[in-house]
Amino acid sequence: MNKLAALLAIPLLVACAADSGSPGGSAPPRGSLEPTVPSQSPSSGGEGLPSRMLDEVIALAEEATGVDRSEIEVVLAEAVTWSDGSIGCPEEGMMYTQALVPGFRVVLDVAGEELHYHAGTDAEFFPCDRPTEPLEAGAPDR
Repeated sequence: MNKLAALLAIPLLVACAADSGSPGGSAPPRGSLEPTVPSQSPSSGGEGLPSRMLDEVIALAEEATGVDRSEIEVVLAEAVTWSDGSIGCPEEGMMYTQALVPGFRVVLDVAGEELHYHAGTDAEFFPCDRPTEPLEAGAPDR
């Protein structure tokens, strides 16, 4: 009987480990969903994101436009809460999760043109040609 109970408990233990965000599990730890970057006003430039993240976004803009990074100005860099899974960049005909998504946005001035870059909690920034406003700026309160 003890062997049978142990065999029946294995799937339960595996499921619990996956839900808790342990290595090999599919769900991230609950605390990792919160951006820790403070929000900031447009006039303060990019000090609101870690320099590593901001450098990655500037490099994306530099590569996309061919404009030297010394001519790229940070207009806005902040943690935000997106209203859905489109992460502020919905595409026509697509369906998105209807849940609040913590993430980030960066707006750059490149030769007089504003470029928008958005990211979710994974901090994988992508360009957004038709951005929508986030639900709120700053790290979300939970």
